Amino acid sequence: MYKNELEIDVGRCLLALLKKKKFILIITVLFFIIGFGLTVNVGDDLYTANATVYASADGSYADATNAVTAMNAYLNVANSYKVSQRAALIIGRSDVSASDVQSAVNVSSSANKTSSSSAISNFMNSSATIISFSATTVDPALSMEMADAMAQSYAIEMEEILKNDSVKTLDNAYTYTKTLDASNSAWKKRFIYMGIGFILACGLVVVCEIFDRKVRTVREASVRDEIPVIGLIPDFKE
Repeated sequence: MYKNELEIDVGRCLLALLKKKKFILIITVLFFIIGFGLTVNVGDDLYTANATVYASADGSYADATNAVTAMNAYLNVANSYKVSQRAALIIGRSDVSASDVQSAVNVSSSANKTSSSSAISNFMNSSATIISFSATTVDPALSMEMADAMAQSYAIEMEEILKNDSVKTLDNAYTYTKTLDASNSAWKKRFIYMGIGFILACGLVVVCEIFDRKVRTVREASVRDEIPVIGLIPDFKE
């Protein structure tokens, strides 16, 4: 007994895709509509502003070492609730809470980009390590206010901890950048949904064609030339 093994005919699959182009188009459009429906509320644009502080370490190797240690040890303080609470008070808006500030601000340090010995060397050469406060909100003016308030609050907190004013504001948030265009992001998601629909539709057509057991050619009828062909009945044309 002969068994017709599974064989993938690329040409036949391509022809199947052409024949089913309406089906593929319908599924693609349907997924685009689904994606559009899920992203009707595109959300708000996001704006980011940056303010920086630095810790100066003048003179000796010991001062540099202490400064590096202090900046690394107290980096978490920069985004603590206490510092955020003070920043919210500095902003002075009833609609901005400490939690809002804490969730909107990201803190990074230049000391994290180098090893400890390199950081100490940098301190000896430049006498400063920089901490950056990046505030991201839907309001560009608020983003700048938050970044400046966090830098100021952190400087105050470090002054209380270190009992000196070695931590100072380096740059205020003079400007902002748009970090998320909500409309463009929504359209990207819609086209992703459309692409998923197109791929799924094409995949379904190809899979159905591969597992279709209909005999269309002499080779398929003879189980890949394993069964002898006695004769062929030609197409009848009047």
